[in-house]
Amino acid sequence: MDESFIHPHDREFVKEKLLLLPNVFKQKVMRSYEYIVTKKSRKEANLYLLEIEETISSSIVHRLNTYSLNLDESDLKTLSSLKEKKCTELWLLAKSKDPKNLAMPYKRILAYIRKHGIEPSFLKENPTDNDHKSLIRRSRDSLWWLRNLRKVQNRDIETVARAINLISKTKEIYASNLNVFRRKKQKKQQQEYLEKMVATNELDEQFNLNELKETSVSNPYIRKSELMVRCRGFEDYAKQSNHISLFLTMTCPSKYHRAYSQSGDPSPNWNGARPIEGQQYLSRTWSRTRAAFKRENILPYGFRISEPHHDGTPHWHLLLFVEPENKAKLLSIMTHYCFEEDGDEKGAAEHRFEIVEIDPNKGSATGYIAKYISKNIDGKDLDEGVYGENPIIAAERVETWASIWAIRQFQQIGGAQVSIWRELRRLGALAETKTVIEKARQAADTSDWSGYQEVMGGVICLRKDRPIKLVYKEDVDTTTGELKPNQYEELCTPRILGLQHESTRVITRPHSWKISRSL
Repeated sequence: MDESFIHPHDREFVKEKLLLLPNVFKQKVMRSYEYIVTKKSRKEANLYLLEIEETISSSIVHRLNTYSLNLDESDLKTLSSLKEKKCTELWLLAKSKDPKNLAMPYKRILAYIRKHGIEPSFLKENPTDNDHKSLIRRSRDSLWWLRNLRKVQNRDIETVARAINLISKTKEIYASNLNVFRRKKQKKQQQEYLEKMVATNELDEQFNLNELKETSVSNPYIRKSELMVRCRGFEDYAKQSNHISLFLTMTCPSKYHRAYSQSGDPSPNWNGARPIEGQQYLSRTWSRTRAAFKRENILPYGFRISEPHHDGTPHWHLLLFVEPENKAKLLSIMTHYCFEEDGDEKGAAEHRFEIVEIDPNKGSATGYIAKYISKNIDGKDLDEGVYGENPIIAAERVETWASIWAIRQFQQIGGAQVSIWRELRRLGALAETKTVIEKARQAADTSDWSGYQEVMGGVICLRKDRPIKLVYKEDVDTTTGELKPNQYEELCTPRILGLQHESTRVITRPHSWKISRSL
């Protein structure tokens, strides 16, 4: 890289500020630096680098001193092994002093894990000895470290990309090119792994894992088809019940947005928030909204879609069906909570909460939401994206965004759960044609989501009152009769076995499977 534009007195300073950035980002930053030096001054160019450093939170900078964002997969594996050995040392040292005291090594190991930006999801406020053991055992597993270091690295790359305003419609839309490339590589490796593995049951029936994956909702075509069926079913149910359709959009306050939507220029209101903080804001707002709905006995149903603005900041679209008499109260409650935080700032009135009441004479609710479902799954059936981009490429970038920040893109609101629906679709026709399970099976088999809701007690029925329940089975060691532990010596989560209505039980998953490498 040509550095002739850097003043000799500034070279060490510039080198220091660029040291922790991913290599591909350094080139982009230096192009901006060169432009500022040429068009403005050395002082403003150096201030630009200082601003980047200050924008990245101190916690991120601390972690970047621990490991480089330029590490590849092989380097991460080596680092994971070192971290596992360090935690083993911490454990053995504490054990030698007081073998019965698990709290001390737990605290030391947890502090060490957090130093790397990892926050275990299974932590409890008042951990027991079993909880202590769970963390200690995980910390001594290099694969656990690899998964978590990879996750933190991906997020730190995006955090830095946002800090230098790289993610926008004028540069790299939705997610950084670096992480889009990494995600493609990861998915390719996952596919290659699945193609080498087989599932074998007790009858010696054998299936390739990649082929099985293609028959599940992991397949974008199947996932999109199922979502469309469920949306259409809710709409049919709403028509039969004389309910109205509302399409609502919730957006974060300006402090969560990195760049302006028109120009892509950096927003001065941005407070350093990442997409995950924006998602937390929306979830928090929706949680308060639903609590208020419950107090007012308003029970909407439908779907929520979480998708990114061009700069990666999330916003929500909600397709809700509700009784006409509850419309005004529902909108009043949502308006109140959507404007509760920074509701009087410039632009809030136009963008914070948008309302569209769908006129069934002009189009269907399902047709209205179809483009949003397609945009966030595979981009097919669309001519272009929201910002004029290729919709298929845009969908890949949105999927990368959702994967990095662990954002659930689609969520059902109200109604009977889809897990039972999927189990019903595994069944053939039952001999007893008048049973509740058979009626529900027929509805599922014919993709009648509305009919399935009716069999299951209607959209507002509480889960505990629904007629069909999932049946679970503990994983038992057949030689000892004891429950099988997982790799961390914890009891395995019970798996779905079938369905039950009153005294009638139907097995939907009769086989036991073993996973192995194909010959």
